[in-house]
Amino acid sequence: MSTREIVTLQIGHYANFVGTHWWNIQESSFVYTPQALTGPKEINHDVLFREGQTLHGEVTYTPRLIAVDLKGSLNALRKEGTLYEAGKEEEVKWESDVALHESSPVQKNEFLEDLDLVEAEQMSDVHPNLEDDPDMKPNSEKSETEDAMFGRKLYNLDNSVSVWSDFLRVHLHPKSLHIVDDYIHRNEEQPFDMFQLGTSVLKNVDSMDAIEDQIRFFVEECDHLQGFHMLMDWCDGFGGYGASLLQYLEDEYTNKARMTCAVSPAVMPDSTVRHRANRIINSAFCLDKGGNMSSLFVPMSLAGSLWKKMGSSRHFPYLNYKGELDYHTSGIMAACLDTVSLPYRREGFSTQLADITASFNSLGRKVAAVYTSFPFPLTPQGTFVESLMSHKDHPPWYSLTPHVGTCLDPYMQSCVVRGVPEHKTTRSQPTPDIPGILTGCSSLAEVLQLYLSETYPQTFNAGCTMRDACKVVSPYPHVFSSKVSSSGFICDKDRTSYQGVESVPAMTSLQSNSSVYDLTSSLHNEASRFNIKKHHHYLEAGLEEDEYRETLDSVTTLGQCYKTDTSIS
Repeated sequence: MSTREIVTLQIGHYANFVGTHWWNIQESSFVYTPQALTGPKEINHDVLFREGQTLHGEVTYTPRLIAVDLKGSLNALRKEGTLYEAGKEEEVKWESDVALHESSPVQKNEFLEDLDLVEAEQMSDVHPNLEDDPDMKPNSEKSETEDAMFGRKLYNLDNSVSVWSDFLRVHLHPKSLHIVDDYIHRNEEQPFDMFQLGTSVLKNVDSMDAIEDQIRFFVEECDHLQGFHMLMDWCDGFGGYGASLLQYLEDEYTNKARMTCAVSPAVMPDSTVRHRANRIINSAFCLDKGGNMSSLFVPMSLAGSLWKKMGSSRHFPYLNYKGELDYHTSGIMAACLDTVSLPYRREGFSTQLADITASFNSLGRKVAAVYTSFPFPLTPQGTFVESLMSHKDHPPWYSLTPHVGTCLDPYMQSCVVRGVPEHKTTRSQPTPDIPGILTGCSSLAEVLQLYLSETYPQTFNAGCTMRDACKVVSPYPHVFSSKVSSSGFICDKDRTSYQGVESVPAMTSLQSNSSVYDLTSSLHNEASRFNIKKHHHYLEAGLEEDEYRETLDSVTTLGQCYKTDTSIS
């Protein structure tokens, strides 16, 4: 069966945080030797990754990705990557006096230093011309640093990650990085903080031609392109940038699915009127423009609320994360994204991205909510069914979409369960808490389908089960409580301090439900309070009053698609 490829676009600094964790998680699940296989191949990595060659003929495997960020956001990462001999500085001849300004090299953290050591060892294996020097011969056994890359060494990177490239484990193609030179990362004098600034960047012909060239490069090498993933910051200028790209994709690749995950940090600047106004106004424009031009639009954040005041970070029973660290929060969202996307990345199955988006966006419902149980609570002695039943009347997952709560009767949902061993599916005999109908199931997939149909009888349910758990080895952050074992089970005894968590079972649900109305209505209510005439920086950026009123009307219209008697507050 031929691969149905997807091209991914990461638009914005936080989107690149999420994406970096996502690519790291996927790379962690690669199997390099037949001996390491635990069963039949489950994931077709060619959907999101591409195979290529370096100038020396060495095979490479890199994400089919374009990552967009501002100038000064890469730290030690070279714009052209490290796989190819591109970007070498040429000798500059100048007859006049020259003032030479040297900048200090960026200090790499412990993880990146170890990564360099591993790559140096791998290069010595590829180029055996170093064999004359006995100190340079490759070892036949795995080195300590190579083992570290598979989770055996624990890194504490909380204080040494400032940008997403500080924990990037995979190589990127030279065509993957796109830097917006018009603005500088974390520049308070000229912040990239308005939707209209993002759209204005791509009104420049040269800027638009450059990003189009990168998109075409990845698209044209696909045999059967099924669509695009877009991870997009939606509370700043990247919302406008991403919306402009979505317009381009809609015009040029009309029949291809476009799934947009609009992401935002759990903690953002909230100390001034401008901070709060930007967050609300930008979100309204992004929901309108981005939502209408996407096949499916999924807002994601660990913040409970984003509008008038930043809400407290979401609580998860077995996570101890720091909401102020993008390195932590983006890791949780990436694990959710990796699990949600499994149905159309499965090996040998015909589900496609368009199947998901078309099922959800009927009747104008282009916005979906996402929920996760991470890790899914399995005890060493317990079963999947017992964990489900322990939630009683409450769904077994938690919302990752701000202003959206759990819903007991969604219109549509795609549910994924991964990492539950078959022998832990259910008991052979019914108990007072477990219906006999569930003990008669012969597989995890059968249990999931029965649970969904019995719990959500009015919902169009789609279920997917995967054998392998979610890999969370280094450099994934230490966000799990001490009750989570290294293999992801919930134990009474604390995990030792020198032992990390390597994999966890997980469950996600992507839903179209009436609670989305709460998001649209609350955003409309807050955005309507602004007299746009008083926000001169928006008017100076090209915003007109009529355009703002039309955007608010569009947000209201979108919300009406989800309005039911139970969703009216």
